[in-house]
Formats: sequence, C-alpha cells, structure tokens
Amino acid sequence: MQKNQIIILLLVVALILGGVIGWFLGQRSAIPSQEEVVEEEGVLEEVFTLSGIVSGVDAENNFLMVKPAGEEKTIKVILSGTTELIKLELPFDQENTPRETTFVPEQTEIKISDFEVGDNVFIKTAKNIAGRSKFNNVVFVHILP
Repeated sequence: MQKNQIIILLLVVALILGGVIGWFLGQRSAIPSQEEVVEEEGVLEEVFTLSGIVSGVDAENNFLMVKPAGEEKTIKVILSGTTELIKLELPFDQENTPRETTFVPEQTEIKISDFEVGDNVFIKTAKNIAGRSKFNNVVFVHILP
C-alpha cells in the first residue's frame, strides 16, 4: 500500500511541476522578442488620404499647399487635369440645422482658382503618400463645409 501511495504522490508532483513549466513557457512566448519589436517598428503605414487646411494656392502651377490637421509642416499637393475638384455644401444653414438626421451635401465642381487659404479640404490619392512632403496622383480634392 505504501508503494502505491509513493507512486501516486510522485505522479501528482510531476503533473503539478509539468503544469508550472508549461504555464511559464506559455508566458514567455506571449512576450514579443526584441527582433519582433524591431521588425514592427520598421513597417511603414500606407496612407491614401489627407485632411487639412489650405495654406497656399498656386493656380498657375496647378498645386495647393496644405497643412495637415494637427501638424506644423505643409505638404505640396500637385493637381492634374484628371483630378476632381469638388466643393461640398450643406443643403441648410449651419446656424439653423434641421432636426432631420440624414442629408446629402450638395456637390459643385470647381476650379483650382476657387480654392482659398483657410479652406478645409479632404484629399484622396491613387498612391501611398506616407511620409511625403509633396505628391501628385490626386484622385479628388473636396472642400469641406
């Protein structure tokens, strides 16, 4: 009987020890290694849109200077003949907003000369613009209400 008790006790100790070791190894694998952290930092994000405020307009050379929201730098946005330039306007006075919850903004096609310093704009590009100080391949520019 005593031999059976010793065997059972050894099995219980081995199971507990195995569980502790397994838990410890599982915790170590949950913490990323230094190599994994360095790799993630090196990955560049992809950006295809830009929101900001127009800080300059050069209609003669077909570009806008835009200050992105929350940033100090300005970005040169080069427009082409295929770039859609649209002014979005609310179908009501902003001072007296209707109680209705849905509406469709009115879209008016404009020219680069219609842009003014201080306009809020939303820009969509066809290529990644992450980290760039100037870019072209602009699909559209919307002047926001």
